[in-house]
Amino acid sequence: MNFSQWTDPVFWNEIAHRIESFGILAPIFLAMLESIIPALPLVLIVILNVNIYGLGVGFLTSYVGTMCGATLMFMFYRTISFYGLHEKMHKFKTLDKTINWVNNQGPMVIIVLSMLPSTPSSFMNLAFGLAQYSKRKYLISIAIGKVFMIGLFAFFGNAFQAKENQVWIYTGSILMFVLTYFISKSINKKTGINDVSSK
Repeated sequence: MNFSQWTDPVFWNEIAHRIESFGILAPIFLAMLESIIPALPLVLIVILNVNIYGLGVGFLTSYVGTMCGATLMFMFYRTISFYGLHEKMHKFKTLDKTINWVNNQGPMVIIVLSMLPSTPSSFMNLAFGLAQYSKRKYLISIAIGKVFMIGLFAFFGNAFQAKENQVWIYTGSILMFVLTYFISKSINKKTGINDVSSK
């Protein structure tokens, strides 16, 4: 696959038709899969869902899938924790540092981090899952934060469907997305998540 194929609308239309052929569960599964395989680009998945199903359904399926994936991975790590791993955590300095960071975070920090495109969500699920952090607080917090993040991706994808003033819409959307990304990187640095997730 070469670069020109990635920029070819026909190529993306074929992918969209294939996804649509699997029914309404396909976009939910794709968004959920991103939580299991972090290398998958969530923004691209949301844009595809919005372009296939429209802004409302595309946003909803992406949000439901993302939350299902996050909950699944959080519970997976929490189950591992209950099988005794949490008792051995303090033997590992890096893991110990991560757990200490988690224990110092309140729901508002989790909400803000969940809103940001650059936050490593896979790390969040792992760290808060292994720690003895409240399951209810964590899942409610990310549920609130991800509304904004998925909404931003959905708006970005919907903008590319516009028929009029496309140049201005494309430019404005890209600038907004880039600005949000750099703001999120700055907030990530201030909260200290970059220090613990990069170890």
